Amino acid sequence: MHNHYSNNKKEKSVKIIWKALSLVLVMLLSSVSAPLHAFEVSGESFPAEFNITSWISKTDGSSMTAVGIVGEGYGKVYLNYDFVSGSTDKNQGYFSGGIRTINNDGEMVAGTLQGIWTREGKIVTMYTLDQFSNGDMIYAEGLVDLVEGTMSFIAYPIR
Repeated sequence: MHNHYSNNKKEKSVKIIWKALSLVLVMLLSSVSAPLHAFEVSGESFPAEFNITSWISKTDGSSMTAVGIVGEGYGKVYLNYDFVSGSTDKNQGYFSGGIRTINNDGEMVAGTLQGIWTREGKIVTMYTLDQFSNGDMIYAEGLVDLVEGTMSFIAYPIR
C-alpha cells in the first residue's frame, strides 16, 4: 500500500511538472513570436514609383540616383542614396540620402532620407524615415529591382 501511494504521488508530481513546463513553453513561444508581428504599418498611404538613373560602386557601398513622378503635390522627384553595407556578406546595411521635388506650380521641397536595407537576390528592400523642408515626415517601405532598374515605395505620411 505504501508503494501504491508513493506511485500516485509521483504521478501527480510528474503531471504538475509537465503542466508547468507546458505553460512556460507556451509563454516563451508567445513572447518570441509576438515581436515578429508587432510592427505593421497602416493608415493613409500613397505609391511612389521611380526609375534608377545611376548606380555607382564605391569602396564601402554604392550610390544610387532615381527619378519619378509622385502625387500628393510633390510632382517630379529626384532621389539620391548612399548605401553602406553593415554585414560581411553585403546583404544588409543602412543608407542616407537626399530628395528634391518640384511640382507644376514651381514649389520645390528638399529633404533627407535615411533608413536600413536588406538584399535577397536582385531585390533590395528598404525601410526609410524621411523629413522634408515643408514640414512633412514620411515612413516608407520600398522594393528596388536591381535588374529592372526600378524603385517602388508605399509612403505613409506621419505629419
